[in-house]
Amino acid sequence: MRIVLLRFIWLTLILWAGLVRAADPEPMILTATLPGKSMDQAMAALNQAVTSHNYTFVRQQAIDSRLVPYAQEVRSVRLFYFCNFARMDKALRLDARAAQMMPCRITLVETPSGVDLMAVNPAWVSLTMHNPALHEECLSLKQDYLAILEEASL
Repeated sequence: MRIVLLRFIWLTLILWAGLVRAADPEPMILTATLPGKSMDQAMAALNQAVTSHNYTFVRQQAIDSRLVPYAQEVRSVRLFYFCNFARMDKALRLDARAAQMMPCRITLVETPSGVDLMAVNPAWVSLTMHNPALHEECLSLKQDYLAILEEASL
């Protein structure tokens, strides 16, 4: 009887966890894939997309930059940083915690079939801050991320 009860509780928790995830209003990660592209081609496409959406390239680096000697850095995973300074200023004026998301960042991962682009959804992050004004700004930023990812993947 105890085993049956434990199984019931376990299944209930699993189902509840699945329903909670299904009810999330925002995905955690925004993604795009650039099939058949090299890391250099993906970086150039991303730079072009960022510029065309009124953002400024800040820097790019290996994921383990400054953690290992330069010659040993992983070349297949890069971080690409960009920013729209006017939007950053507005977000920081709304809530100083917005600095957690600044500057904007996309991770590039080279795979055998191309390059995957991934970014943390700023609208998902802003839900934890309980600031409606900042959330509206982050929803707009999410749309910019999606447009940049789409343009880079063309």
